[in-house]
Amino acid sequence: MTREDYDVWAATYDVVDNPLVAMATVALEGVRLDGARVLELGCGTARNAAAVLRAGAREYVGVDASAEMLARGRERVGSDARVRLVEGDVSAAPREAFDVVMFCLVLEHFERLEAPLTAAAAALRPGGELRVFELHPAWWHDGARAHYVVDGQERALASWPHDEAEFARTLPAAGLELVTARSWYAHEAACAHSPKLRKRLGKPILLELAARG
Repeated sequence: MTREDYDVWAATYDVVDNPLVAMATVALEGVRLDGARVLELGCGTARNAAAVLRAGAREYVGVDASAEMLARGRERVGSDARVRLVEGDVSAAPREAFDVVMFCLVLEHFERLEAPLTAAAAALRPGGELRVFELHPAWWHDGARAHYVVDGQERALASWPHDEAEFARTLPAAGLELVTARSWYAHEAACAHSPKLRKRLGKPILLELAARG
């Protein structure tokens, strides 16, 4: 039901205080993508498109299975010729030799990582880079899940934790090698993006990884 959930969630996704999205925003501020063609799998409302272009990318392609999320994404990016949004699931990733493929807050919806990582690898040029920004497993074990509220009722989406060790085991089968891993902890500066982060100051929020083909 994940696609249907995101279709419903689309109406409020960008207007509620989401601490995980906020920390991903902070993490993306430190990424350099000079001249890169970037593919984001599970792009949602294309909220990362502007940050990717500010980081120096020459092209951003976003793929998402939710038509409603993409509709809001198209409103966001307007007529920017550097941006292309495509409806489809991860397995429908364009195989166009991208310099960088990104997952941002997507992989918790996969019980196993093999399929999405293989799809990402197939879309990369030789030597290209995979960037992952994911719910930190420590926070998952503390009860964090992707969730939204509709008609006063909270709905949680199917979710599984993935740690650095799992990525290190799984990436080679897709022809990728883990290069770096970093845990992002809630801090005061990040609270400017999300007041809810104050409840987790000093605790892990986001896992960031980079891998190469």
